[in-house]
Amino acid sequence: MNRFSTILIFVLLILLGIAGYVAQNFMIYSSPQITLFSPIPQVRPAPKLKPNPHSTLQCFTLSSPVEKLNADKPLQFLVWNMHKGDDTGWQRTLQTYAAQQDFVLIQEMTPQLEQETALTQRFPTRLYVASFAYRGKVSGVGVLSRYTPQAYCVGTGIEPWIRIPKVGVAMFFPLQITPTQPYTSLLVINMHLVNFELNPKRYQQQLDDMLALLKQHQGPVILAGDFNAWSNNRYQLIQQFSQRYGLHEMPFLPDYRLRFLQKPLDFVFTRGLDMLNASTVKTTSSDHNPLFFRVKIPQKFSQNSSLDHKE
Repeated sequence: MNRFSTILIFVLLILLGIAGYVAQNFMIYSSPQITLFSPIPQVRPAPKLKPNPHSTLQCFTLSSPVEKLNADKPLQFLVWNMHKGDDTGWQRTLQTYAAQQDFVLIQEMTPQLEQETALTQRFPTRLYVASFAYRGKVSGVGVLSRYTPQAYCVGTGIEPWIRIPKVGVAMFFPLQITPTQPYTSLLVINMHLVNFELNPKRYQQQLDDMLALLKQHQGPVILAGDFNAWSNNRYQLIQQFSQRYGLHEMPFLPDYRLRFLQKPLDFVFTRGLDMLNASTVKTTSSDHNPLFFRVKIPQKFSQNSSLDHKE
């Protein structure tokens, strides 16, 4: 047996071992499991929200009009990968971090936060999207909000090696319209991007599917989450999408974001918003450190500069 055959057999054995582990420990859902807690819980499909007929996004609208968000008030955000709630003290830590926030964007969320924290009192709207369960523990992304969206879309990206879907969610929050603020809604996107892939084709497709919503959205945008941008190719793709859709990367000070190969994994991008402050803190309640930021919708919004994008 030559050296190449030996290496090939070794690689195949590793892949078979991974496949066996996944099959034994993971339950992968055929479609994302979507759970919405909201003052208006009734929803209906909204295919017109999809950016094109071939889009894989699932979009929904609430059955009744929702209260509009006051565009004059600064908005506070927390973005955090909570590591499936596997680390000691995450309950108290999450409650502390979320206490003054308007929006909480979670990756690797666990539905246990419904029972093990008091966050339901502060955030009447909570949207959870799960793609799999690991040893019976559901995981995905979640958005907790003091405001109710009029509509939302859900998308997935399949990990090519382990076949576990990564998920993202986009939510549209209606804004109070004034003569100096001609846009109608704030778009908030929370993403957890494909990780285990050397050539980031699925990674790019996941970004392309979700960010296609920005082509038709005329208003401010927040894009945040765990981007798993641990290679130059991945970071370059993010920058290309940012330039295409007029997004601006948010700097953090201090910057304690989790890094792999010296590259940060978590990001926030904005469009049509004024950044007031952005920071991170260290924690032992997850393998990721949380991101905090505060933004304000400007009185005058230059639609031409913010909505131009290169095809």
